[in-house]
Amino acid sequence: MTLPWPLFLALLKLLGRRRRFESAEGLRAAVAHDRKTARAEPPASVRKRCTVSQRQVNGHACYTLAPLSGAGTTQLLYLHGGAHVAEISPFHWRLVAELVETTGCVAHVPIFPLAPEHTYRPACAMVNEVYRTLAAAHDPRHLVLMGDSAGGGLALALAQGFAALGLPQPRDIVLVSPWLDLTVTNAAIPALEAVDPWLARPGLAAAGRWWAGDEDPGLPHLSPLHGSLQGLGRLTVFIGTRDLLLADCRALHVRAAAQGVPVEMHEAEGMVHVWPLLPVKQAMAARATIAGIVRGGD
Repeated sequence: MTLPWPLFLALLKLLGRRRRFESAEGLRAAVAHDRKTARAEPPASVRKRCTVSQRQVNGHACYTLAPLSGAGTTQLLYLHGGAHVAEISPFHWRLVAELVETTGCVAHVPIFPLAPEHTYRPACAMVNEVYRTLAAAHDPRHLVLMGDSAGGGLALALAQGFAALGLPQPRDIVLVSPWLDLTVTNAAIPALEAVDPWLARPGLAAAGRWWAGDEDPGLPHLSPLHGSLQGLGRLTVFIGTRDLLLADCRALHVRAAAQGVPVEMHEAEGMVHVWPLLPVKQAMAARATIAGIVRGGD
């Protein structure tokens, strides 16, 4: 089911999604509420579309979604967003299930620890272990690393870490509305914030500090905008013009050009945060493009 874009924007405002990001206190209260209600398991609708299995990695669940028949060779590692504080959502699961169905890939979805209960360290240890296991078992030309929002920043930081160690890169790195700088200090952000119906700086900055713990949230392993882009897999970024994270995505594009690294940018006019995940007509073309990238190695 798809919703008309004006109706979705009205629902976004009605649900008060942005309010949770307007202060650190508001975000902490929203997180406390979410912990009582959110479920990380794939919903029943996903289990009807895919074969679902689970394993433990560093004491946390990692789900594998495979086609009901005819799996291809591509292995997709998906890192979900949520400002490093929110659990995986049905929107994430629907996107991953759709990619499994339409491309034949096998998708791996780690349910990593979140802030403010945890800093980045156990989450990074977990996703590193998942990726290392995949890279040891599969040709890197069949690996795709993907993340949205905070998961997009985490995915890029993960790839940068492996590049620095000379370890295999995924064939493709797909970033959807990635959060690339936890400090949210880009001078172009305030103008974008004024038209963003979803995100606001105070809550994001607080979440970034919780995730960083006792470290500077602007360090490259936390804010990959400031890290090297040399030696990475192919980079593709999806971002909307009503998303305050657009400022840092454009900065990434500039930095990539300066380093001689190609980045394919899909900048959608009028679209909001993580729009390719949303149940709107405008997201269909973006999801088809993403499916083509995932399918590319088969």
